[in-house]
Amino acid sequence: MYEYTYERRLHWSECDPGGIIFFPHYARWMVEGLNEMFLQLGVDPNGPRGDTALGGLPVLALAMKFISAPALHEMVTHRIEVTRLGGKSLAFRHCFLRGPELLMEAEETRVWAEHPHGDPRGLRATPIPDEVRALLQQGL
Repeated sequence: MYEYTYERRLHWSECDPGGIIFFPHYARWMVEGLNEMFLQLGVDPNGPRGDTALGGLPVLALAMKFISAPALHEMVTHRIEVTRLGGKSLAFRHCFLRGPELLMEAEETRVWAEHPHGDPRGLRATPIPDEVRALLQQGL
């Protein structure tokens, strides 16, 4: 299925006192990476869905495995792979690398969702649109 890769630098504001990544930043990088991936495909997963709703990709499950840690100013490659497309849910594998060395990997499941304008508590899962499904199936 579809795979998206980009590079980013570990900044001072993302480090712990030891000068390595403070682990919650990996979760933020995963969200930012997914948003960039979808935007590169021409899809705003959090954008309007018709005239009455806004989109979202809430997390259902997340598992992270830490192997090593990047240090301040190191370049990190973030690779996102779509691993499963269900009717309303999507699964992704995130790999963070320093060169060929795996630093961290994560598996997450999200749902394609929407909520009425002004009512974020009205969030509900909806079917993944056919055009989005076709984009994410690239690379099969």
